[in-house]
Amino acid sequence: MRRRRGDVGRIGLLGRAVRPHLPLFVADVLTGMAFFLCAVIPGLALRDFLNDLPDDATAWALPLAPLLAYLGFKTAEAVGAAAWMAVDTVFRYRVYHDVRVRLTERLLRRPGALPPPVPTGDVLSRYREDTVEVAEMLGKRGVQLVTSSVVTSAVTVGFLFGISLRTTLLAVLPTFGIAVIAFVASRRIKELQQHARQTAGDVSAFLRDCFAGIETIKVNDAGEHVVGRVRQINDRRRHAAVRSGVFGGILASSQSIVIVLGTALVMWVSAAEIRDGRFQVGDFAYFVYALGTFGTLVDAVGKLVSRFQRFSVTGERLREVLPTGRLRDLGEPTPELPAPVAVRDDHAAGQAGVRAPGAARDEPEPRAADDHPLLEVQGLRYDHPGGRRGVHDLDLTAGAGELVVVTGPVGSGKTTLLRVLQGTLPRDDGSVAVRGLTLPPGVAMAPPLMSLTPQAPHVFSDTLATNVLLGRPRPALADVLAASTLDRDLRRVPDGADAQIGPQGHRLSGGQLHRLAAARMLAHPADVLLIDDLSASLDVETERLLLDNLLSRSRGSVLVVVSNRASVLDRADQVHRLVPGP
Repeated sequence: MRRRRGDVGRIGLLGRAVRPHLPLFVADVLTGMAFFLCAVIPGLALRDFLNDLPDDATAWALPLAPLLAYLGFKTAEAVGAAAWMAVDTVFRYRVYHDVRVRLTERLLRRPGALPPPVPTGDVLSRYREDTVEVAEMLGKRGVQLVTSSVVTSAVTVGFLFGISLRTTLLAVLPTFGIAVIAFVASRRIKELQQHARQTAGDVSAFLRDCFAGIETIKVNDAGEHVVGRVRQINDRRRHAAVRSGVFGGILASSQSIVIVLGTALVMWVSAAEIRDGRFQVGDFAYFVYALGTFGTLVDAVGKLVSRFQRFSVTGERLREVLPTGRLRDLGEPTPELPAPVAVRDDHAAGQAGVRAPGAARDEPEPRAADDHPLLEVQGLRYDHPGGRRGVHDLDLTAGAGELVVVTGPVGSGKTTLLRVLQGTLPRDDGSVAVRGLTLPPGVAMAPPLMSLTPQAPHVFSDTLATNVLLGRPRPALADVLAASTLDRDLRRVPDGADAQIGPQGHRLSGGQLHRLAAARMLAHPADVLLIDDLSASLDVETERLLLDNLLSRSRGSVLVVVSNRASVLDRADQVHRLVPGP
């Protein structure tokens, strides 16, 4: 996906992720460097120990100081490893937290009725796996590993130069060769990482759809087909993971190649010098010891190249699910939603006032004018993606206590209208005002302005009471259950309102689910109550009783319902008939 204007790139995202935790990041870097530099001292101690070893030395006459120094610094290295792991873990998990919280906040800002840009299972895969890559790129498996390895290698090369310039140049030659190969292979690494990540997301997305549609699979005897499909996409995932793993393993094995080739070159160059006494045994041992440092550097560079390409794929995948398509959203605090603003006096032209960008959130909210109707809609328009007509040029004015019925054939846009009124679909033009207050397009009106009972309400795998209240005080439960007529059903249910309703409410009938949503709406009172398909799964008598209760409780509100039943249309104060668009 192409970067949008004003967005940041991959490096910019890393910088913004580090900024809130800069002191901890610096501590992480310094701790890592100290840990790696601890490995330099034992090699020097070993060199001095072997160079100072007398020809006729016995086991009781060995120089103990270098040996004790070697053991002491190895102990310090172990302590440093533990300290680095502790600091790095805290840093990485703080970055995880920030990125995931901001991604969650941004995803929740998407218009609620718009489908996600990728399957839900794939969204979860990106949330779970791709966000981790941002922190891993900065931690001890990414940038910090290379930084510490480079510093240690530079210090080591300085000591080696002091011993033999020619031998040092030959010893580090394989290191540069492997590094060049790693950079040349970076494009192929990215392709393999992208394919592996995409196939993993395909598996998650398909499994999520399978579990959500288990009833459809069973009633159509499609289990064998589903298993075959799972096997097929999982095979693609396995093949992609194997190719990516093999390619990464080849680069990882380069560390041993550096050590073997470097040792061979040191032995070849230094053999004559050792024989002539110009190159001591301790010097040779230190060169072999130092080759391990270069091997670590090669391994770190190879891992960084691989991880950076994986991180590049991560950036593209996260851009696809972010509502704005901008990576900078993951490195910045999520702005507050715009507050309702008073409709200007000249709102008759269909224009609603909007708070100026950057206005302080703690300013007093503008008060609605008393002469405004409770609900006023002017010039409302929404087109579905692809240009298909949704709602065009709708005008509606209603006062407190009015029943507004929206009717029309299937496909005429009744559900779309309610979603555009509340803002779960972003209107393309026009204004929607409640008590003289409106919100900019793309922001949903929530209680106490509007509340919506959808045609297919979502429920959680929890108790019925929790699903109704959603955070409201428990004392309100009995009243709203009675108003929704759901209390009569609960008398025959063990545990009553505390009964578990199961995933997707499978223990409730369609009519019970619809009345649960109505109870939820009444538990969150609003000035405008929207009900999509009041007659859904309800018999005539239950529908009449529910409508009576809603009207008696909404005398200070506007009730907007979708229905095609004559009994509802006869009681309406206003009827808006919609026709299918072209």
